[in-house]
Amino acid sequence: MKKLFIVSSLLVSSVISKAQQIITSTSPGTTNIKMVRLEQGKFLMGGLGYRQDYDERPAHAVRISSPFNMSATEITNAQYEKFDPAHKKYRGLHGLSANDDDAVIMVDFHDAMAFCKWLSKTENKSYRLPTEAEWEYACRAGSFTAYFTGDGLPVAQQNSQEIMWNVKPVSLKVGQHGANPWGLYDMSGNVEEWCLDWYGPYIAATVTDPVGRASGLYRVTRGGSFGTPVRFLRSSNRSGMIPADKSWLVGFRIVEGNAPSGKALPGLISPVERSVSQQKFVWSKPAAMAMAKPIFIDPVPFVLRPENPDSLMMYDHNHCPAITWCPNGDLLAVWFSTDDEAGREMEILTSRLRAGKSTWDRPSLFFKVPDRNMTGSSLLMNPANGVLYFMNGVETAGSWQNLAMVQRTSKDNGASWSDPEMADPDHKMRNQVIAGMFATKEGYLIQAADATPWGQGGTALHISKDLGKTWQLTGRDTSTPSFIGGGS
Repeated sequence: MKKLFIVSSLLVSSVISKAQQIITSTSPGTTNIKMVRLEQGKFLMGGLGYRQDYDERPAHAVRISSPFNMSATEITNAQYEKFDPAHKKYRGLHGLSANDDDAVIMVDFHDAMAFCKWLSKTENKSYRLPTEAEWEYACRAGSFTAYFTGDGLPVAQQNSQEIMWNVKPVSLKVGQHGANPWGLYDMSGNVEEWCLDWYGPYIAATVTDPVGRASGLYRVTRGGSFGTPVRFLRSSNRSGMIPADKSWLVGFRIVEGNAPSGKALPGLISPVERSVSQQKFVWSKPAAMAMAKPIFIDPVPFVLRPENPDSLMMYDHNHCPAITWCPNGDLLAVWFSTDDEAGREMEILTSRLRAGKSTWDRPSLFFKVPDRNMTGSSLLMNPANGVLYFMNGVETAGSWQNLAMVQRTSKDNGASWSDPEMADPDHKMRNQVIAGMFATKEGYLIQAADATPWGQGGTALHISKDLGKTWQLTGRDTSTPSFIGGGS
């Protein structure tokens, strides 16, 4: 610990000296975006990464080699609507972001990138999203504590920091909380902010101008937001989103400057996707089933502890399994692992019982949108087209009420999977997936879901008549948003 403190102090002294050179300017174009100049420097990125925050380790030294300008606040409604006037339809959604100077929300990664492209062309400058390293460098502003304010975040800097079942209207006006020492507002809270990087684990090395992974499933978001516990507003906390996901928790800020020159780290492959046989298996009735008397086989556990706990975080509560067969004779199972069913740490683990084997593989990570609750999984092998279907709920944050439905498919026995697609992009009730997707004789896919997060409300049915390309929600909404009870 003493060694880490010494390294941190040296890095902090490096950036503090640069902080004296910060200046602000206003974009000369029609958007009037106030920019803050940040000089090059070094800092310690990440943290100790205890348990639920394991993705913050290892803490490592990062060098930012060139100055860059960052917007002093998040992009506002008025600024974004210069680019996309139609976005006004989202103003006031859930009682949020109704005014010109409120942070824009309901923008996905592609929207944010398109804004940067438009602004670059409009003002004849180079604008982009910040890298994850640039964002943390700017947020810390020379600090090495949990927040730029120290080991705690003062109440004056907070904005309804609690687990949110029902959306509570709060002001998202930019700049209403005090700036950090480098003149940047709302770096800890207000709304989360898109970053340029694909999400992936850090490496234990000193790096210059890192740019994340070469590929991935999720883009990094940073800063935390209103309506989430304050611990998610720490400078080192990492979150992420499916690029096509829109949320009332997420907006963005921009950077002016050339793209960093760092080399991207390789993309990742889950262990479950390795060494998967593609040999067709003939499924036949076991000889035991032809016997006159029934037999009983001892239970075969599939939720096993990982061989190396440091390589995979497996929590104490493992629940909601789904299982299906594969054409190669394997069985594939998924389930969620978490400390708290309303927690952001919830992840989907998987295991495989390979053809001819009697023991399941050790678990590996299958699906985890960083810092999002992941309640509800379903698997189906559809023999009609030879496609494996996986469906899962994805929350805006914690709890398991405002879920989108996300679909992935595989045509090679689960050796590879499609990128996540938003089967139902609206984060709402009636999307809490139940294991047991099935296909009808007409070829329709049926996915059942809990209609509410509590014990009443019944079951909602999602139907796809085109093998998962599009989904329709049937029936009427019988949910009761004002009532929160026990789990379903």
